[in-house]
Amino acid sequence: MKKIVLCFLFIFSTLFVKNVIAEPDKNYPAIKVFGFTHLQALYDDTAGSNHGEEFRIARARIGAIGNITDIVDYMVLTEWGRFTYNDPVTLLDAWVNWKLNPGLNIKIGQTWYKFSFSGTDNLPKIPFIYRPEVVDGIWLTMGRNGSYAYDQGIELWGDFKESRFPWAYMFFITNGSGLDNFEDNGKKDFTGRAWIEPKKDLRLGLSGFYGHSRTEVTSNLGNEEKRDLPEYAYGLELVYTKERFRFIYEYLEGLYEGYVDINGAEVFHIATKRPRGWYTTFSFKPLSWIEIPVRYAWYEKDAVNSDTGLETVTAGVTWFLKEGTLNNVKLNYIIKSEEENYGSSPKNMVALQMQLIF
Repeated sequence: MKKIVLCFLFIFSTLFVKNVIAEPDKNYPAIKVFGFTHLQALYDDTAGSNHGEEFRIARARIGAIGNITDIVDYMVLTEWGRFTYNDPVTLLDAWVNWKLNPGLNIKIGQTWYKFSFSGTDNLPKIPFIYRPEVVDGIWLTMGRNGSYAYDQGIELWGDFKESRFPWAYMFFITNGSGLDNFEDNGKKDFTGRAWIEPKKDLRLGLSGFYGHSRTEVTSNLGNEEKRDLPEYAYGLELVYTKERFRFIYEYLEGLYEGYVDINGAEVFHIATKRPRGWYTTFSFKPLSWIEIPVRYAWYEKDAVNSDTGLETVTAGVTWFLKEGTLNNVKLNYIIKSEEENYGSSPKNMVALQMQLIF
């Protein structure tokens, strides 16, 4: 019900803005329906995995994008596939953006955290079926109700493409309440990312995050409570793209700052956690319609403790169904090797995915 109300409010607001500020000789609001789907076949023999041998519609996203005026655009995006949140349909993006000038845009609504290169890049453009574990481990869980790396708030961003050294920035202030949760008067999250091209085809970037995560903790008396703990994260990125070749390197590190709360005889002890890791991707297109990517990734789930690492090597091949589009078929072979205290024993996986965009 909440999603239906939100959609009606969004549509009403766009029509209201149109009547107030749209120029009479323009055909506003403009709307374009778009979407994409990921059809997957997986084989994962990991104990407890819900994949096994499985065919599924992993994602089926449908949305609308357009302009309300010359300087105001919007987007609504919904998820209908396997990766919905709680309900059969999940509202992902719902925002309005004011283009004051190329160096300053103001976006208001629900969208995803712009943290790290992999986390910021649009999903249909990533070279593999899955993002590296270190990205999902830090980026996806941000916020007090972390899920999908989505939240509501205000995003300021700008792109200086015409500068001698092109650069861009993004700064996001959010509720911290997570996907599909309205303001709960809790602690805010702050996310930022900036990049610069000191040389053609070479991009250097930096990401940062400060906020709070929520965790369940049990006291020495057996009482359970949900507590917020400060969360910090940063990321460094280097991306080089040249015709049919691209190289990506990222290092990410987070810190969940634990503490001890003593109230008389009752003690709540929240442990400090420090996830970190890096990955590097190399891809080459021997033909205009074939890409061969390889990635090595290292993810240490908690550097405070020893032997919590996971090593992943992913080799793949991507066949573009039509040149100049992102319609493709990806085949990935994922090799995993975990350390003793990682917490699970993931096995190798074979994944096949067809991506269709309209």
